[in-house]
Amino acid sequence: MKKGILAILCAGMIVLSGCYGSYGAFHWFHKLVGTIGNKWAKSLVHFIATPVYGICFGLDWLLFNAFEFWTGSNPFAAGDSYYEKDAEGNSVAAVKNEDGSLSVQFTTAKGEVSNLTLQRDENVVRALDANGDLVAQYEIEK
Repeated sequence: MKKGILAILCAGMIVLSGCYGSYGAFHWFHKLVGTIGNKWAKSLVHFIATPVYGICFGLDWLLFNAFEFWTGSNPFAAGDSYYEKDAEGNSVAAVKNEDGSLSVQFTTAKGEVSNLTLQRDENVVRALDANGDLVAQYEIEK
């Protein structure tokens, strides 16, 4: 009986996890190993830490991705960043904050800078300026 309940719980976690997420713990550990300066030491730590990669992947798959699916935020994904520059010289940089919001900085080719914070509730995304005033709001259709 206990094994049956355990099997149902495990199957439920797999089905309800959304299965695809940011895999924040795995990428966090991989970036940590990547900070080692010496390529030989980095390679050795990478080889020795293979079981840790598996543990991180398993925790992401079973726990953190499910948490991300239900709450919209992965605790290991805070600090993730994005940067892109177009052909005209305009750029956008974004960093994910611990509260799940995004801090975004737009820079025009002329050097004009705009800072926004993007916040998401269930089906609404809000853009706030540096003073916290609402600049734009977009409703996501489900």
